[in-house]
Amino acid sequence: MSIELNPDEQALRAEIEERVGKAREEFAKGRIGDEVPVWIMEAGERAHRLHMALKERGHEPRHHGYMIKNRELQPDDPDFYMHFHPLEDLLKFLDDEHANDDPLDQTLGKEFTFRVFSRRWGHEDDYNINRNADGWTVTHAMIGGLCDKGGRPFLFENLRHDLIQYPEGLDGWLEWLWNRAASQGLTFEQVQEGLQQLADWVSDTERNAPGGGIWEGY
Repeated sequence: MSIELNPDEQALRAEIEERVGKAREEFAKGRIGDEVPVWIMEAGERAHRLHMALKERGHEPRHHGYMIKNRELQPDDPDFYMHFHPLEDLLKFLDDEHANDDPLDQTLGKEFTFRVFSRRWGHEDDYNINRNADGWTVTHAMIGGLCDKGGRPFLFENLRHDLIQYPEGLDGWLEWLWNRAASQGLTFEQVQEGLQQLADWVSDTERNAPGGGIWEGY
């Protein structure tokens, strides 16, 4: 069910949508010019005003738990909406008050496999990855422990220990997968598939690294 807005609230929504739309178009083009932060700041100021108006009427906007945790702010803080994603979530809430309800997180405490190829050893190895409330627990051989959502530090310590080449930005993809598992309630099979796709990306990077000839012994 959508939230019924009064005329002042409708005007704020229109101004937020205009600025979010312009920012989204720039993101789609791969550009972040000087205007984008201004649009987000302007939309954020209006979003806070709209949030507080709705709160006073007993319709306070709800946000995903991970969004509040990532922002490290409560939604009624003036700075909460000074970011693109909570602005998007606010607009979704206005269309459907249950849009940001947290689904059941199905994979906390579950253990997954991250199978990667090592040129050093000439075969694939399995890293054990457990998804926890703050990130991942990564264990392999003698190296392991609690990691953040991007797999730092122990996933990368294991890869470096085995001289495995890995793609730049791997940590960001891991963090995105963790957040999606939380926000969308991904199944065990979906998280395992996502992790193995990232592991295959590592293996492809490792296999395609220069070797032999002048690179012998690197």
